Amino acid sequence: IYLSTKISIDIGSRNIHIVEGDFQKGLLTVRGSQSFELPSGCIAAEVIEDSQLLADTIKSSLKAGQFNAKDAIITINATHAIIRELDFPKAKPKELDQMIKTELYQTFHVLNTDIIQYKEIAKVESSDGDLLDRYRVAAIDQDYVNKYYNVLELTGLKAIAMDLNINCIDKLLGWADSVNEKSIDDQTIMFLDFGHAVTTVFIYQKGQPMFYRHLNIGSSEIDNLLMNTFYIQDSEARALKEKMEFFGTSTEAVPYFEALKPFFYHLNDEIRKLIAFYTNRSKESGINCCYLFGQGTELQGLENYWSTSMNMPVEKVQSVSKAGATVKVLNPEHLNAIAALIRYQD
Repeated sequence: IYLSTKISIDIGSRNIHIVEGDFQKGLLTVRGSQSFELPSGCIAAEVIEDSQLLADTIKSSLKAGQFNAKDAIITINATHAIIRELDFPKAKPKELDQMIKTELYQTFHVLNTDIIQYKEIAKVESSDGDLLDRYRVAAIDQDYVNKYYNVLELTGLKAIAMDLNINCIDKLLGWADSVNEKSIDDQTIMFLDFGHAVTTVFIYQKGQPMFYRHLNIGSSEIDNLLMNTFYIQDSEARALKEKMEFFGTSTEAVPYFEALKPFFYHLNDEIRKLIAFYTNRSKESGINCCYLFGQGTELQGLENYWSTSMNMPVEKVQSVSKAGATVKVLNPEHLNAIAALIRYQD
């Protein structure tokens, strides 16, 4: 019996990813993880359309996956949230809180009913040479959050927290010292969450979050291209994605890659623009390597293709480690849910 474990639920646009595990005394443990497909009508563009249907889906998934914990964390991509990096001089907590909220209300038109969270991510130097604290600030509609908490209540789970995927990955890389058994402590690395509807680019330098952006480009566009080009059904397109190496040189693969070229050329170009923006802003020499996760990682040969096109080593996330204690990531789609566990410690 796993009395201390918690359920971490990452709700995507096509699937929910459930992980059971814990984080105590600096040790991250995962007991099990599985993905389940969302029925149509649950969610549209991350907005809950049918709370009861989503709750029933989670309940049946928990039973099918034999998950036992009752304390639950829910995590979402939150493309609706306003997330910005803001620089401020050193200030007392109350003064800082007021400065951040004033900036959000006046510049970004955030509502005073929105939930606002922030954390310091770096020290930076202003153009005048003054040292400033850089904060990552998130504002999200309260009703939007309440609907997700309501779903957890309908499932009978105890809702402990809601997290954003960007914050989950920040915590994971703040905790871990190695990915795929390679040290990241003195590296500049890119994490690429190639999701169903959105691709998110994260850049970290020596474990510190430096840059992130959402791209409204996802692997679902591959399904649509395959269906429209080859006149096949959605289920056939998904089966093709799982078995066919589109990036191979076989006669069978060539027509598929030709159909997908415009998609990948566009996505590659957008990723390169973000890398160039980061390197110009940070004056860093470049990124050492890239780690992939998310639903799009099911594509065979994607790592090799991106290694060539982005001119850097690219690997799927297979494990994360801290001081030699390794957590295996059996499915890269589960990484956000695994990372969300790190909130909890003694």
